[in-house]
Amino acid sequence: MWGYCTRTHQLVEQRLDASGFATRNSSDIFPRWLGTRELLLHGRDPYSPEVTEEIQQGYYGRPIDRNRDTDPIDEQRFAYPLYVVFLLAPTIHLPFTVVKPLFTLILSTSAVWTILLWIRFIELKVERDNVFVCILLTLSTIPYIQAIQLQQLSMLVALLLSAGMFALAKEKFVLTGLLLAIATIKPQLSIGLIVSVLFWSFWRWGPRKLATISFSTTLLVFLLASEALLPRWPYRFLAGLHAYLRYTQATTSIHKLFGAVGGSLVALVLAAAMVMAVWRAKSEPADCDDFRLAISLVLVFTCIVIPSLAPHNQVLLVPAYLLLIKERTRLWACGRIARSLWSAAWLALAWPWATGALLATTLVLHRTSSRLWDLPLATNPVIPITAFAALTPLLVQQSGLRYPGDQLATGAAAKLAHAPSHQLK
Repeated sequence: MWGYCTRTHQLVEQRLDASGFATRNSSDIFPRWLGTRELLLHGRDPYSPEVTEEIQQGYYGRPIDRNRDTDPIDEQRFAYPLYVVFLLAPTIHLPFTVVKPLFTLILSTSAVWTILLWIRFIELKVERDNVFVCILLTLSTIPYIQAIQLQQLSMLVALLLSAGMFALAKEKFVLTGLLLAIATIKPQLSIGLIVSVLFWSFWRWGPRKLATISFSTTLLVFLLASEALLPRWPYRFLAGLHAYLRYTQATTSIHKLFGAVGGSLVALVLAAAMVMAVWRAKSEPADCDDFRLAISLVLVFTCIVIPSLAPHNQVLLVPAYLLLIKERTRLWACGRIARSLWSAAWLALAWPWATGALLATTLVLHRTSSRLWDLPLATNPVIPITAFAALTPLLVQQSGLRYPGDQLATGAAAKLAHAPSHQLK
């Protein structure tokens, strides 16, 4: 899979070479790093057109020409809240030739710790060698490979969210609020989980209030410190979102599959299921099954409705699939429909592995058309939707309802329980 993703990255680089983009720094860290350096060392606005042009010069090798159809549409703006500069500040005196491999190491380590923390949060009981297998398999998925290769901060946000939920399960409420506040450097990935945790905290104020107080205090410090660095920066940040949504094409996976009207209707149904899960978990401790299910559904729903089809956003799906592993016996007992949904979720995830491994063999033969290299991405918009659907039987079961098809499984179990011993043999 790493060979496949490396090859597809090379194809993109070859297209940029053909379009006249010579020396490049193809790293998602570069725009953030350059913007941070210009702000902290020279007092320049990282959201300004001038700095954006310099970012394009360093990222692509020259500024983008919108009049040329062959030029990339991604403008590589500093499209982050300003307080991301506090995380990148220690690197501004380093050359980017050092920063790039450094962040590859940081994000790779973050990926491993993210998996380990979600395993602990879900309380998936696996032996040590199987934990190693889980890490290898997860690191061989396209979202994780892409996040590391492109140096996406999505990987760091995934670590912060997993650490925040692990701390919450251990009732480390102050640490939870701190980690979730830092995770807002990518609000589109973290906002759903943060709102759910704050609602959970408000419902039973008591000791849970420390999570809300810690989050609010940390975020307020970030906002005030950022305002001191660059007055009225939120207006500049929000003004850049319009351009960001334009060049990222602002398409959700669900609208990609079902169209504008159908996608909105399906999104409302999924949102209702997610809200039901969060509501059921509001009074439960953070280390119970209801809460784990709610958090998993919130993160899957985030991947479904986020206005981007970039695979690296799906690093948030790990707890959902770990929960599918943990609860496979319960889900399998829910009946034919539940089993079909469970299987569909894993088939959608296995498709990139199967096709990617097949295409990777052409790294030696060099005979495959470049069009086929997009084949493993065919299930990309389907993966989070099938994962959400596969988890819904657990929500129905916890609500005291009977899932469609569960009657057959229950009836068969009852017959088996009352069968004579000679028939069982």
